[in-house]
Formats: sequence, C-alpha cells, structure tokens
Amino acid sequence: MAQQLSYYFPGYGITDEMIPRLLREFLDWGENRFVVSCYLIEECLKNERRLDDLQRWQREFPITFANMHAPCGPGYDLNTMDETSRPAMIADHIRAMEIASELGCKTYTIHIGAYHYVHQHAKLPELRKYAHDTMEKLVPAAQKYKVILAVENNFEPPNSAREVLRYVAPYAKAPYVGVCFDVGHANIMRMYPGKRLDRYRSYLHNEWYETGIIPENDALDILMPHIVTAHLHDNDGYGDLHAMPGDGDVDWQETVAKLKKCPRLEEIQTEVNYLSGVNWAGELCAPHGGYSIRRLVETFRNLGF
Repeated sequence: MAQQLSYYFPGYGITDEMIPRLLREFLDWGENRFVVSCYLIEECLKNERRLDDLQRWQREFPITFANMHAPCGPGYDLNTMDETSRPAMIADHIRAMEIASELGCKTYTIHIGAYHYVHQHAKLPELRKYAHDTMEKLVPAAQKYKVILAVENNFEPPNSAREVLRYVAPYAKAPYVGVCFDVGHANIMRMYPGKRLDRYRSYLHNEWYETGIIPENDALDILMPHIVTAHLHDNDGYGDLHAMPGDGDVDWQETVAKLKKCPRLEEIQTEVNYLSGVNWAGELCAPHGGYSIRRLVETFRNLGF
C-alpha cells in the first residue's frame, strides 16, 4: 500500500517560490507522489502556462502527480444547472482529464455538487437529471484518456453515499468509473453513542433544510465495491476540518482495514490541510503554525500506508 499513497498538493497559501522547498521536505522524507488539487487544475484551465509549472516541477524533481481533484463549485459540479455554462463546464472537465493523463494521474475525483440544492433549493430529481447527463458526457473522455472518473461522497443531501451510488452503479462494469471515498465526510454523517445533532455546525443544518440531518453509518460498506481512491483526513464529527488522522474521532483501525479490502482500490490520498489558519468550516485542529511535513508523513506511515 505504501507506494499508492499520494500527498495533497495545495494550490493556495504557498507561493511558487516556496514550492521547491516544500517538495524537498517531502523528498527527504522519502515521499514523491502528489495530488493535483482542484485549485491547481483550475489555474491550468484558466491559463495553460500554469501547466508548464507543474511539468517543470516534475522535470526538476523526481516527483509524480498520481491523481487529480477536479475543479469544483457551482460552475463545475456534476449537477450544475446553468444551461448556458454547461457546455463550457463539460469541456473544462474533459480538458482537465486530458491534462491528468498527460501528467500521469490515475484518478480524477469529482463532486456531484450541492450549490443549487442548498442555495437555490432545487429539488433532487431535477439535479439528478443534470448529473446523469454530465456523467454520460464525461465517461467517454475518461475512457479515452484512461483516467478513472471517481465520484466523491460528501455531507449534503445531493452528495450522500446513496446518491453517489446512483451515478456509478450504471457503470459498474466500466473500468474508468468509480468512487472516491472521503473518510472525513463519511465521519461527519456517521452517528455514534453520545453524538448530538444539535452540535453540528450551522452550515450543515442549513444544507439539510428539507429533512433535518439524516445520519449515514454505512457509507463505506455500500460504496466499497466501487471505491478506487480515498481521501484521508479527520474531524470531530460535526464539521469538515480536514485534520490530521488521530486529531478527530474517525475509527482509523476499522476504516483502514475496510479500505484495504476494497476490490478496486487503486490508491490513497491524504487530504489534510497542513497550513495553519482558518478554513470555511471553522478553526483547524492543527497546532499553532500548522502541521509539519514530518508529522504528516509519520502519521500516514503509522496507519500502514
């Protein structure tokens, strides 16, 4: 499993001048596989010269970009409803998969999306039509570029594990469609003794405005046959903190054991936010100054990756 682990490569908060120093830290710890973040690929789509930077880093350092996270948000999600922007959105994803292939990435993780549901109160049946249409247009490109299109579970109604299953199950026999299982997101939706719905962060209550928060304890089990990659990070069960494993309440022993049994698992990705500061979910669990590369590497090695 060790060779399948890739480290999240941030596209914000670090200047280009700092990138060589960051890469050297990872290389000196024996790690050279990285994830192209949604921020970096969006920059590449807006300015093709940005791709030159990624390729230059690959030439100057013995690193591999092993996987890519698709750009996300209302203009990029699978269920984007704006008819005028959908052709450009689909074209951008196809170009991003082409870049992923050029860089040597194996998987392309994509979000179903929650913007139109949460902010415009669009109904799920309508959103599903758009998401299915997007999948139909992206799957041939995934096959062409030999990059696995991996749909990610999240913590809003349109992104539940069962919703993810809607979009990957029709392609169960297609080698270039699968699931990116996000451990932190699943932990938010998991209930356990003593967990209280009223302690969820306010944005989660806002996102579940129709039914109230509906827990989901079996996300890993129901998605297991389709999981090709996974995002590993931790939280307190009440918000999306992207913390270091062990700083939250994910049951890592059980989770890692199950992930290793996934029949299609190709790789594992860290998605720890190791910069200090505040993200949209609230104050990070990281200590003052952020997580160190040393702790990041040692933590994932101790998990067995």
